[in-house]
Amino acid sequence: MESVLTVRLDGAVKEQGTAVMQRCGYTPSAAVRRLFDYAVRHDALPFEAQEKPSREEIRRRVAAFDACHTTGPALSDDEVRAQRLGERYGTDAR
Repeated sequence: MESVLTVRLDGAVKEQGTAVMQRCGYTPSAAVRRLFDYAVRHDALPFEAQEKPSREEIRRRVAAFDACHTTGPALSDDEVRAQRLGERYGTDAR
């Protein structure tokens, strides 16, 4: 059984998007059907769910991460390995 999907778009976005779809060989209906087919097959969308963060937001996130994870003395790779093995197996792997 077929269903009808109605979407409200800005007129200019509709015109420009339709032109892109036509250049790619699709009608808007065919493109939307492909989108739904993809979502069903992959249980995901073919694009990122959220916009990429701005450079300023990335800087803020990196600074927050650094503030949380660089408060103690730096450990060597061997010290990190030994600590993780000890936590995992309850032994002193040094």
